[in-house]
Amino acid sequence: MLKKNAVFFDIDDTLLDNYAAFKCTIKKFFPNLSFDENYFMQLYRDFRHHSEEIYQQYHEGQIVHNYNRWLSILKKLEVTNDSKIIDLDNYYHECQSKQTLSAEMTILLQVLKRADIFCGVLTNGFTRQQQAKLDQLELSRFIDPKWQFISESLGDAKPNVSCFQKVAAKIPESITRILYLGDSYRNDIIPAQAANWEPIWLNRFADKGELSVLEAKTSSEAVIVLLSRLLSSSNVNA
Repeated sequence: MLKKNAVFFDIDDTLLDNYAAFKCTIKKFFPNLSFDENYFMQLYRDFRHHSEEIYQQYHEGQIVHNYNRWLSILKKLEVTNDSKIIDLDNYYHECQSKQTLSAEMTILLQVLKRADIFCGVLTNGFTRQQQAKLDQLELSRFIDPKWQFISESLGDAKPNVSCFQKVAAKIPESITRILYLGDSYRNDIIPAQAANWEPIWLNRFADKGELSVLEAKTSSEAVIVLLSRLLSSSNVNA
């Protein structure tokens, strides 16, 4: 039955379009450079990888700065002057703060709410910054703030399997199945499956993974895959 299902979402690069903010930043600071979409995506994959590493290092108690993720980008762009690295990061956050929930994801959340499907969020990051993103996307229209989990507040972080287990322990016992939509193979897909959640991989950047999981390349595909999975389960259990 649908009432026994829950759907959880990642935020960055799942409900929030950080890639668009990254492109906005590169075009602003390097207007004379011309790249095709594939190259932008390659740059962003590198940027995202370093962002995840930096947060992991912070979670392990190391002193790191977000600005460092831009160093590899400047190197790839063959820019030797890194004096504007702080400006790059600030402008990226400015572009990020203008992102809104996509039409596809808005419709998905509306459908889930109308169907009374239990929904939640599990995102890595600092509480203040991630809460600002949750507010920016107006997720409380669809998801009770009580079920919006941020790693810093939770006291655990992805890719730890325990992070998913702690969330599962907090939700109603009537929930017997949790679907999780996320973009990061390392942070979302592997640990979600290990925690006996059912991951759906929003693989926008054609990353490689060894696990056999449901996959979507776009937000539109993700909506179809997720709803199909919910409905197929409902029919089986009917």
